[in-house]
Order: sequence, then structure tokens, then C-alpha cells
Amino acid sequence: MKKLFTGTIILMILILSACSGASETSQESQKKGSRDSNSDSAKYVLKVSHAYPTTTLHHQSLGWFSDELKRKSDGRLSLEIYPSSQLMPPGQEIQAIINGQVDMGIPISSVIGSIDPTWYLFELPYLFEFNNEDPSLYYKHKRAFFNSEKGGELLKKKSEKHGLKVLAMSQEDFSQLFTASKEKKITDIKSADGLKIRSTGGTILNDSIKALGASATVVDAAEVATSIQQGSIDGLVSTQYYAFANYPVKAGVAMPINNFTLAVMMSQKKFESLPEDLQTILVETGEEYGLYLDKVFSENLKNNEETAKEKGINIYYPNVAEHNEYKKALLPLSEKWAKTVEGGQALLDEVENTRP
Repeated sequence: MKKLFTGTIILMILILSACSGASETSQESQKKGSRDSNSDSAKYVLKVSHAYPTTTLHHQSLGWFSDELKRKSDGRLSLEIYPSSQLMPPGQEIQAIINGQVDMGIPISSVIGSIDPTWYLFELPYLFEFNNEDPSLYYKHKRAFFNSEKGGELLKKKSEKHGLKVLAMSQEDFSQLFTASKEKKITDIKSADGLKIRSTGGTILNDSIKALGASATVVDAAEVATSIQQGSIDGLVSTQYYAFANYPVKAGVAMPINNFTLAVMMSQKKFESLPEDLQTILVETGEEYGLYLDKVFSENLKNNEETAKEKGINIYYPNVAEHNEYKKALLPLSEKWAKTVEGGQALLDEVENTRP
């Protein structure tokens, strides 16, 4: 009888333990299901600040970026875009991203250089392959550098040390000099002497303008058109596509004084706070964004000549001797930069290694 009683007690303990285990397993499963459900249904809206008007491709392409994020995430991830410096001047965007005031921006390389001077690389003149007969070589060379482990990928890793996640590095055509009147058209170095040229900022670009005998004046993107109309500047540095679409210019010179790059950047901290699947979507969409803009700008190149004719803009194409004159004045800036920036010469070497 005693043995029967003892056996009964042991059996009851085993049953209770099994029930308890089942209950705990059920509770853990419910909690996990709850977490998964919250993760699936949670929506994330990233606040984006940039300096460009809504009419520009820079702004419109961010709309494409947001649409792709929505599509791939089933509506869980999107962008809230504030154009035309609505939230802050462009010079404050990077620090605002680092501080968490905004989540994302598309700062220009001349501004990023204030955080990391290696980004001033893109301000150097005659950097990437330049051929007026085949402009596509410029795009191929620059994208090859972006994709290189010792080039663009290195710059991305360096940016993470500053709390910045680079999702994309986009490009237009090279930047050249434009003037507000045909009378002040730039052809050779002598014709640039004394002109007041708008700069986006950055030591290298300012020094490049000065090396041609002109004076550099920093003007925010939203104020350039007004400054030209008021006569406070004689010209500016821009790409053909952007200048034709946004500024009242009348003449330009096809000389690659600048190779600016726009980087889609977001807070590294914000990026890491997102679910892993959304992180993956951001990275993949960033890569596609760069290729998307390459295609768009390549197509626009075909229309630039016709647009210039329609708007009465005269583009001067320097001959070999004139290009050599420009190079003599400008290429020493690359040597100077390489000596003053850690890893600068290695990046210049990688530019040569990726040349088509």
C-alpha cells in the first residue's frame, strides 16, 4: 500500500511538471508570436532633409527611393522628405544626422569633407576619365571607383566611424564652369580672370577657382538663381543637366573642374535600430538607387546639347592646348591634397587602377 501511495505521488509530480513545461512553452511561443507580429506590423518613417528644390532630379529621385522602400517592405518603411533646406541649411545636415535630429540626407562631397577630408577627393579637377567624344567613360570610371574595395567601399567604412551609414554614392556628369552672360564666357584661363564664381564650398573647389584667376563665392543652392539675376556672382560650377534645368546661364566651358558626389547617408545608430530585414532592404535599395541615377543621367547626356540650343546656351569645348593649360594650373592641387590627407595618395592610385 505504501509503495502504491509513493508511486501515485511521483506520477502526479511528473504530470504537473509536464503541464508546467507545456504552459511555459506555450507562453514563450505566444510572446515570440507577439514580437514577430509587432515586427511585421511596425512602420518606420525616416525623416530626410536636403537643400534641393522639388523640381530637381535630386528631390524626385528620393521619391523613387521611398517608393522602392515601401514596395519591398510592404509599406513598413518609407521616407518623409523635406526639400529646399526647409529644416536646416545644407552645412548643418551631417551633424544633424549624427545627432539624431534627422535620419537621412543627401549631402554633397564638399560638405562631407568637413567631417572627413578624404571626401574632398571628389573636388579634385580632371580626376575621372574625361572624353567629350564618349562621355559614358566618365560614368563607367566613377562607378568602378565607387564599387572598389580600396575606393568607394573604403570611404563608406570610414564614414561609419563618424556615425554615418552611406547607402548610395550617386553621380552626375562632371562639373564645369558656367557664366550668366555670353560676354563673360570662359574659354581659356585668361578669360576666367577676375570673375566671381559660385562655389558649393570646400577648400579644393575654392582653390581650383582661384587657380584660374577667379574668386570663389559660397552661395546656398536655393539662392544661386537670385544671386545670378542680381549680379552678385558672374557664374557658377555645376553640371550641364543641373545648370540647364535650374539656373539662368548663357555660356559654359566643357572642362572637368569638379567631380562632386552626392551620398545618401543616414544615422548609423538609426540604421542599426531597425529590424534586420529593413536594414537589408535599405542597403539593397541604396545600391539600386546609384545604378538608377547612372542610367537617368546617361540618358540626360543625350539631351543636353539639344537643351543648350533651345535655351541659347553656348558651350565651349577647349582644344588640347587649352586643356593642357588648365591641367598645368589645376593638377598640382591633387598632389597637394594627397600630401595633406591620410591615405590620399592611395585613393588617387585607386582612381588610376579603376580607369577604363
